[in-house]
Amino acid sequence: MYPSDIPGPSRLPMSPLPEPPGPPALTPIQQQELAERYAPILYFHPMEENFLQDPNTFIDQSSLREDKHYMEDGTLSGKGKVTAEDLLEIGPANDRSETPKFLDHDDENLDYARDGDLKNSKNLYQYDAESNTLTYHFFYSYNDGSPGAGDVQNHEGDWEKITLQLDDNLQPTAVRYSAHSKSTIERSWADAPNENGRPVVFVGKGTHVNVPAPGHWRSDFPPIQDEAKYGIRFDVGNQPPVDITQQPWYGTHVQWGERGALTLLERFNVDFFGASGMTSGPTGPSESKGPILAGQADPSLSPTDSRCPDTRPAKWPNNPSW
Repeated sequence: MYPSDIPGPSRLPMSPLPEPPGPPALTPIQQQELAERYAPILYFHPMEENFLQDPNTFIDQSSLREDKHYMEDGTLSGKGKVTAEDLLEIGPANDRSETPKFLDHDDENLDYARDGDLKNSKNLYQYDAESNTLTYHFFYSYNDGSPGAGDVQNHEGDWEKITLQLDDNLQPTAVRYSAHSKSTIERSWADAPNENGRPVVFVGKGTHVNVPAPGHWRSDFPPIQDEAKYGIRFDVGNQPPVDITQQPWYGTHVQWGERGALTLLERFNVDFFGASGMTSGPTGPSESKGPILAGQADPSLSPTDSRCPDTRPAKWPNNPSW
């Protein structure tokens, strides 16, 4: 008899190993409660002019158009007539299209529309069970580039976000702050600024990059820098919570803002006589633009200079991280 023929425990089929414990499944109500618990505090630059906007208001103030290169852009749906169905028909192919579809914001009242509307903005959140993250999305009607950059960073529509990494007990372990493509920042929860257990975010003037401290931060256009300061305090937790994945337009690949000249330049299709100099509006939240995941942010990034003058209010919460 060969050893392999000998019956015994070693020859019995092995039971599969149990799955390691993970975060609990959350109901929609629990996700909302989590989003309210950690809603961020934003500090806008004291000279900020373009504030948060409800994305639905932006849609109502926009036409749906299609870029036609050197021809006049085509209007697919007029202002006030753009529906969620119109937007959901616009898939990932629009990201690479030579004739992309975009939301063209109200030109008649553009200066007013660019201001945004803090009072009517929303707490836009997204809980992702797979990565066990909680993301807060921020939408602005207009992005005004850093001083010295001219129009190359200006565009209608601006989507930004921060992501909280959670542990299996739904406690934050890290914060990731959206910035320019090469400057997304990460801080451990212990090192991230907070007020009473809620993340503090400093918003770059005009560009709305999110950073964990005031000061000047590098941008994608050296030596242009983004500037963040203590200024206008805005508590996102005071706004109505909205699960962004349940918005009827979630997942559309439409460009949120007028098609701009810089993207045409990158594709060698600049109309030198008619180019506005503005860049194009970005696409919004979708399955491909969700949480900022581990490895997608740099924990080593810091301001390029010392802090801007401390203008915190006299009754600043006791926070050891400061």
